[in-house]
Parts: sequence; structure tokens; C-alpha cells
Amino acid sequence: MDSSALSDIIQRCGSDYVSKRLTIQVEHAASVLGPGLGSFHFENLDFALKVFGNFLKLLGVWSRAYSNITAHKIVHNSVVIEGLPEAFDDFTILHLSDLHLDVQPGFGAHLGRLIASQKFDICLITGDYRFHTHSDYYPTFKEIEKLSRDLKSPFGNLGILGNHDFLEFVPKLERHNIRMLLNEAYRIQKDGTELWIVGLDDAHFYGVHDYDKAFSGIPKNAIKILMMHSPETLEQAYRHGTDFIVCGHTHAGQLCLPGGIPIWMNANCPRTYCRGPWYYKGMPGYTSAGVGSSGLPLRINCPPEIAIHHLKSKPRR
Repeated sequence: MDSSALSDIIQRCGSDYVSKRLTIQVEHAASVLGPGLGSFHFENLDFALKVFGNFLKLLGVWSRAYSNITAHKIVHNSVVIEGLPEAFDDFTILHLSDLHLDVQPGFGAHLGRLIASQKFDICLITGDYRFHTHSDYYPTFKEIEKLSRDLKSPFGNLGILGNHDFLEFVPKLERHNIRMLLNEAYRIQKDGTELWIVGLDDAHFYGVHDYDKAFSGIPKNAIKILMMHSPETLEQAYRHGTDFIVCGHTHAGQLCLPGGIPIWMNANCPRTYCRGPWYYKGMPGYTSAGVGSSGLPLRINCPPEIAIHHLKSKPRR
């Protein structure tokens, strides 16, 4: 990241935030223990993953599981939001999470072809752009370049960082027309009304989420849609008056038993909040099963998904 891009992020987010995230990247990027809410990071155990992968090959399931990573489902989800301005009734959100784009060459173009056939007003990307948590990330941006050609959203493309992502990704992603939110908010206006998209940085591994900063400056009664990487800080989201949450990280288990029963969710929260639509104290949310795969380039009994949320207005009581 050049000095100009670094200065811009410092001006936007503060030197304390930048220093903390960069320090964690250097010291902990390949560690199984991080300073965030997640207690253990299995995806960083390269040797253990290799052994498990060889075991799956011996069982004869590798080939089928590998082919599943491109067998995407398009999932439509309706969300009723009390007080949503009528101008935003049936406003559509393309929700991409856990892309892990460098899983195979051409993955970005494949996703782009799927997205090009869909209609949406805005795209929200809830983190994890690369497959690994460390090592070379340049292949990721070759795939981003291909994908971004089909991210033609009338109201723009917004993203946040996940536990696989470095701060250096921000200027690269923004050059590809993805506006990154680093504990920041973004206002959308339509027909004289507005709603706000709030973006938190990663709480799971880095622990650099800042609710007070992210929600500062938003009018009290405004409609607020929160982008968070993992569903692990729901009480804070509720206390800040969030109207809808989009998140991911869990991959819905990725390698599941028959019937889609997850073996492990990798999130420090109840499983209720780790897949699909849910409510927390009446606050609606959605945890994506993920676009890509992590740790191993496999999917078993858990197809990857591209989610499209349809907002529905409801008068305030």
C-alpha cells in the first residue's frame, strides 16, 4: 500500500485503528489464536488441513466436493423493516460473502456470469476476498477485476473486511469500484428519503470493530442496515438500533453431514444465527452460506450461495 493510500485510510479511520490492524496482521495473520472473539482459527492450520484433505481423497469424495464449489444457489430473502420509506419498498440487495476468489483460476468470471443475470439495486460484500489468511494475495485481485465487470449496481457496491483480509486490500478494492466501509456509514438517497449502510471491520479475528464510530453521525430515527463479517456482536448491533444485519463467515458449515447438518460453524455465537434468516430480539438478520470455500476448496452437503434480499416496508407502530 503506497503512502498516499495509507494517509487516506489514516485520515478516514484514525491512526490508532490503522496501527492496531497492521500490527495484528504482522504478528497474528498465520496464528491459530487471535485477539478477536473467535477462540480458535482452524483455517490457519495448513498442515492439519492438508492431512484432512488427503483423508477425503482416500474416501473418494474429493472430486465431487471440489466440483460443488461452483454449484451456486441463488437465494431470495424477503425482509420486512418497520419504518422503511416507501421509496425503498422492494429495494433489492445483492449480498456476497466469503468470496475466497483465488480458490481456482476463473472463479471471479464464473461469479460474474451468475450475477449478470440478476437484478439488484445495491451490492453488499461482507468480507473474506481471498482463500488463505496469509501468503500471496495478488491472484485474488485478478479475480476481483473479472468479477467487478458485472457488479453494475445503480446504488453502488459496498464492502467490509473479513478475517482473511488485510488493510492493504482497501485501495485495491476501491479501484475496482467497491467502496469499503471501515467502521463507517454510507447514506443512500432515493426520492427524497434515505437509509444508511453501516460497515464494521472484523470482530472475529482482528477485534477492530467500533460500533460507536460506525454509527456516529447517523440520524436517530434513520433506517440502518449493518454489514458485519461474523454474527458475533448481535447485542451491540441491537443496542445501536440496527434494522437489518447482513453477515457471513460461517459458510453454514461448508463440510456438512447429510441433511446439511454442520459439523463446525467457527463462530462464537449460537448456531441459530449461523445460517440463513434469523431474528435477534425482533431484529432481522441473514447469515450467508458463503460464495466460496475456505481451508479446503470443497463443499459437502452445503452449496455455496448468492443471496438477494428484498426489502419490504412496514409502517412504524
